[in-house]
Amino acid sequence: MLRKTIAVIEDDQSIQDILRITLKAANFEVIQALSGKQAQELLLTNKVDLIILDLGLPDIDGGDLLLQLRKVTTIPVLVLTARTEINDKLALFNKGVDDYITKPFEEAELLARVMAVMKRTYNITGYGRGTYQSGALVINLEQQIVFKDGNQLHLTKNEYGLLSSLFQNPQVVMDYSTLIRNVWGVQILATQNETLRVTTANLRRKLGTFNGEQYIGTDIGVGYRWKFETKIIE
Repeated sequence: MLRKTIAVIEDDQSIQDILRITLKAANFEVIQALSGKQAQELLLTNKVDLIILDLGLPDIDGGDLLLQLRKVTTIPVLVLTARTEINDKLALFNKGVDDYITKPFEEAELLARVMAVMKRTYNITGYGRGTYQSGALVINLEQQIVFKDGNQLHLTKNEYGLLSSLFQNPQVVMDYSTLIRNVWGVQILATQNETLRVTTANLRRKLGTFNGEQYIGTDIGVGYRWKFETKIIE
């Protein structure tokens, strides 16, 4: 499956940078425009799967641009707006917006809304090939990124290595020495046992729980195991 392309139409360069980094980390292609005129040129020459549109553009009101877009395309549009009045929000839906998010926004919420629109429109997750689901987690081996409930988790290299070793062997107890070799590539050492314990504790904290249970179980004196089923989704 080809990666989906998102057009970001926003005149604030700092917000552009945040959106570009966030969306690329989630395996999307990103093209950018700083004005309505640039956006129109961009959309004529590029195949776009979703538009993120700021209302406060320097050369045209974003709402007016939305109306123009709806006359020629059904590409889903997610609006960025500082307007919080209910009448303003209702007006957006009347103009054909698919979703909106108010400024200032959290990157995690924006990404979750993008994923939801993508899933409704294209019946895909947008996470990319080599993607697995386990509990509330979505894990992309190719990109080495992990999402929980649509929000990207920030794992260290060793935490990701431990996660990768465990979730690919669900319900199997992996002994301490095997995990240490997989993650650190060294023979078993007394100090590595403590390092493994700390890394596991940190990973558990970041993953949280699913249906009230932790993802990683402990077989005391033996090793750790991944407690939930894993299935490939892309």
